[in-house]
Amino acid sequence: MTREEKCLLAIQLGYTYDPENGEIKNKHGKVLKAKNKDGYLYVNVTQGTHLLQHQLGWYLFNKEIVTQIDHINSVRDDNRISNLRSVTNQQNQFNRDPKGYYWNKSTSKWKSGIRLNGKYIYLGLFDNEEDARQSYLKSKEIYHTI
Repeated sequence: MTREEKCLLAIQLGYTYDPENGEIKNKHGKVLKAKNKDGYLYVNVTQGTHLLQHQLGWYLFNKEIVTQIDHINSVRDDNRISNLRSVTNQQNQFNRDPKGYYWNKSTSKWKSGIRLNGKYIYLGLFDNEEDARQSYLKSKEIYHTI
């Protein structure tokens, strides 16, 4: 079943979305709060068929299916429409918080780097951890913009 078919079935089942507080309710008005192992809220549209609430909320509000939906504040159960945005897969990965640097034993220095379009960009070797971290954070501002 496609995501759009799941959304249409959820509408038939009477699910509603409040864009102000991000809540999905069933036809009886009960707020649905089931979370998956990754911390995302979901609904059961049929036995064994789940739909993530942020995807359903987006569909009910915008009437469109998009490739990826990003939680702007990185809180996975905050499905207010003001906290959701349509992004590409790469843009969604920018929201993750990898360190971007590590201790390189062979050089006895901190090595910093960043990924963009599947390619690694070397940022340099540093004597202290904070310099490596700052190098990564500055590069993140340049390369990981939405």
